[in-house]
Amino acid sequence: MIKNLKKRFPVFKKNKNLVFFDTAASALKVDTMINAVNECYSYEYANIHRGIYELSSKLTKRYEDSRLAVSKFVNSPSFENIIFTKSATEGINLVSSCLSDNYFNDGDEVLLTSLEHHANLVPWHLVSKKIKIISAKIKSTGELDYNDLLDKINSKTKLIAITHMSNVTGSITNFDEIKIKANKFNVPILIDGCQYVPHKKLNIQELDPDFYVFSAHKLYGPSGLGILFMKSKWIDRLEPYQGGGSMIKNVDTDSSTYLNGFQKFEAGTPPIAEVIGLSASLDFINEVGIDKIYEYENELTQYAYNLMIKSNDIKIYGDFSNQTSIISFNIDGIHFNDLAMLLDKKNIAIRTGHHCAQPFMKHFKISGNARMSVGVYNTKDDIDYFIKSIHEVKEILKS
Repeated sequence: MIKNLKKRFPVFKKNKNLVFFDTAASALKVDTMINAVNECYSYEYANIHRGIYELSSKLTKRYEDSRLAVSKFVNSPSFENIIFTKSATEGINLVSSCLSDNYFNDGDEVLLTSLEHHANLVPWHLVSKKIKIISAKIKSTGELDYNDLLDKINSKTKLIAITHMSNVTGSITNFDEIKIKANKFNVPILIDGCQYVPHKKLNIQELDPDFYVFSAHKLYGPSGLGILFMKSKWIDRLEPYQGGGSMIKNVDTDSSTYLNGFQKFEAGTPPIAEVIGLSASLDFINEVGIDKIYEYENELTQYAYNLMIKSNDIKIYGDFSNQTSIISFNIDGIHFNDLAMLLDKKNIAIRTGHHCAQPFMKHFKISGNARMSVGVYNTKDDIDYFIKSIHEVKEILKS
């Protein structure tokens, strides 16, 4: 069992009574990550990869050791399949842009779902002059309609882009049958793993996607950093996404050639301190144990779910048998923003709105809902206070 980890998160030293239930948006920051970033900027900083002096060469090694740590964390076949971007969103944009230039033909179909975050929708809209977007439906429970998705995979499908875990319901996608049919038609798969990776063990080699993205800031790490896993065959096939320093082999005023491998996708000065910080946050997660984190957070979410379903006026979106760490809900007769503002008065932070998932909301004919999401720093006491506070808010707003 995980012990109370609030002491590892400095925010609670200043705000001891904070109940933070917005981890799905961005996780709070662990002490060792903050220290690593501070140490990097204070005592270790230099630009990397090109400097032959000691300060630069030492930080270059730390940076590339961090790439190796990320690779090990997700069980990538090689650190050379790990590409650092400014965000997971940029990772998806990188893939959509490069595939549009080097893979898609006019009229090819890209299969998405109504569960997706906007970050896995809008990048495909930007290349929609070349492709046709097909959307798989969701069920009345908020789960993906697997039969509908499977029916829509055909010879015209050139990519499936799909979330690993919904940021609205916490539902986890089962890829077993999807992979079987995708392989039958030789369709590559891109997976948005932003919600999944902080909560459950990822084995890239077992899952076997062509592209997989996630973000550092949801892993108790820094903002401004995304991770893109790309299979070697795509690294070899695709042309650079951006041009600039670091990714070149030779440059003349009228032409240039580019490095091979992942380096051709990392133009410019990289997010150095952020990558160092991510490595420290992964050390923290490995120290606690990702399997223990999943078990603990799942227990907390189940505890909250069981208490919430006792109230007939609370509608929960999603089926808890296949979800974790997130509960999205509405209360009859109460606007979700009113609920959030009054909970904030009680020092409880939840997220409200459409959660960058408007197709999901439109499916349920709502403008948005309230979302509570847990992290390793939450406790059953937090849940109890949250439930008690919801009842108090209901009495105020319904009186």
